[in-house]
Amino acid sequence: MMDSVGTLLICYSVTRVGMDAPGAGLARMISSLGRWWHPAENVWLVATGYHLDEVRDILASQLDPGDQLLVLDVSGQPWACSGVYPEAEAWMLDHVRGHAEPRHMSAE
Repeated sequence: MMDSVGTLLICYSVTRVGMDAPGAGLARMISSLGRWWHPAENVWLVATGYHLDEVRDILASQLDPGDQLLVLDVSGQPWACSGVYPEAEAWMLDHVRGHAEPRHMSAE
């Protein structure tokens, strides 16, 4: 059931690797949920209208026993980044509120 758009953090760990591994199917499913950013291996941020329970159930259907899945709603939660390309930070600014102000390091 789609409702207002929120941003979910999705992380997973799969035990099976190769062409028929869950990771390939999970990536396709995750990217179909809404606007996404894939900042690291097995880590996704998705702006979607699906509730986190729905996303968990959709993705869990693709997992093998022993695989792990974590879905967190990060809408409006504080965040900070370093060393990411400008488009990535712009995606975060657009889809995850609560950006921490930049901290300037003094040169002592």
